[in-house]
Amino acid sequence: MIGLKQAAHAMLTKQELHTLADGLLVQDRTAIDDCIAFVLAETRGLWHGRARAMMCRRLKHCALGRTHSTQLLRCILQRLQTGTFSEQFKDQLRLAMHLNAKQTLAAGEEAQASSRPHVRRYALWLASLP
Repeated sequence: MIGLKQAAHAMLTKQELHTLADGLLVQDRTAIDDCIAFVLAETRGLWHGRARAMMCRRLKHCALGRTHSTQLLRCILQRLQTGTFSEQFKDQLRLAMHLNAKQTLAAGEEAQASSRPHVRRYALWLASLP
């Protein structure tokens, strides 16, 4: 495992991100911690949005503690509210729904009043979920 403490988030390559995300498949504790740190970080490097989406899809199948769940939920919902998110944001929202559907739907309702069209679009998508 590469250990995010040793590498700046913004400098991670596509291959390093893939390796990191693959650790989630075996629920490696270090990989879980490092992936959460990466998801929480605001980076815009090559393939970072896709890596974040892959990690969120895989994190739904990992045992997360209350602290990690709270951090992820807060971060994802803040991204929705501010409109600062990148490609494949729906995977982050799906993780948020998995962590706390009630709070995510409430944030989505609030976001429907946003002046930003891309925020409203995702908020409406959330409202359309079964």
